[in-house]
Amino acid sequence: MARKKLPIGELGNIRFTQLEHRKWRARGQVRTYSGKRVQVQGTGRTQSLAEESLRVNANIRVYENDGAPMDSNSTLNQLLEETLEAMRNGTVGNRLRIQSVNTYERQLSLFDGKRGDQAIGNLHLYECTKTVLTHWLMKLSERTPGNARLAKVLLSRAYDVTVMNGLEIWPSNPTHGVKLKGNDSDDGEPVALSLGEVGEIWKNVQAWQTPYKRTDLVGIVGACLATGFRINEVLAIRWEDVDLSASPATIANTGTIVRQDGKLIRQSKTKTKNGYRIVKLPEWFKEMLILRVQMAESTLVFPNDRGGFMDAVNIRTRFRQARGEVFSHVQLKSFRSSVATAIANTSSLEDAQKQLGHGSSAITQRYYVPRAVDAGDNTAILELFAPDSML
Repeated sequence: MARKKLPIGELGNIRFTQLEHRKWRARGQVRTYSGKRVQVQGTGRTQSLAEESLRVNANIRVYENDGAPMDSNSTLNQLLEETLEAMRNGTVGNRLRIQSVNTYERQLSLFDGKRGDQAIGNLHLYECTKTVLTHWLMKLSERTPGNARLAKVLLSRAYDVTVMNGLEIWPSNPTHGVKLKGNDSDDGEPVALSLGEVGEIWKNVQAWQTPYKRTDLVGIVGACLATGFRINEVLAIRWEDVDLSASPATIANTGTIVRQDGKLIRQSKTKTKNGYRIVKLPEWFKEMLILRVQMAESTLVFPNDRGGFMDAVNIRTRFRQARGEVFSHVQLKSFRSSVATAIANTSSLEDAQKQLGHGSSAITQRYYVPRAVDAGDNTAILELFAPDSML
């Protein structure tokens, strides 16, 4: 009669042997997820401690996946590295662009503890329980909510990789149901500058722009205000995208600057499919471009001093230097929301949507146009405050 198969993860008969005074050994067999029946053992000062050690070792062995590149003894960092490779080649995820994969790659330093967090990346997979991962993510979200969200996505993709490899470390996705602390700034109202504020910022930027400074900050700020483009879309504008002969002049938004594997490149796609569009330019910005095209030595409208791509990080730094203390709350993206608000208030929300290249006016309303709260109709109560006579 064939021997009855052990259920996966269950120990068979346990045999105890006293090796010496106050030292016991417990041995047994356990069936792993690869279908193999393996012998395990544990030692301790008593039978119960030896059995406890045996069960811990059996739990480790049960998850071993014969022939797979990982097992339960692999570290979380090893799993994350394999996950990132799978994200890069499109095995998991939604075929992310390289710059998006790079964003997740930067999260590895969180798991390594290089930013002051607990180094859970060094833990073996059998130690990475849902409780451990949830606690780590919650603590991380208190310090940096944005990175916590990215780390949560990376762990979720890591679960997908374990399923693909037949490595059943977790019975279900360990990140499901984990509620992270929100980032208060994410829900803040967009900055909508008044004409007076824009005028003051213009003065500060123009005062900063001296002949010795090679960054054309005046032109870049002008492009942001004249188009509503994102900063990396502005830096990607080529002269071939500009039509100064049209009336009014136009610019086609045909790409964006991205960093892939540490190198800046021009991606010939906009951030979204609705981003590809042609916008009409105000006369003042057309005059700016006419002055610059006469001296152009690059195919880019706003190149660096070697004719190559400018880094948005450096432009943001220059703008912080130029904007003035009064406008410390203003960022380059504030010009985009200011453009949207001005168009929505003067024309329509739909026109603002088209200018910004959104697929829905709801996106424009939520992220770029300040929302006014309806206070309700309280006029009946306020009528009680009327004077006896009107002057």
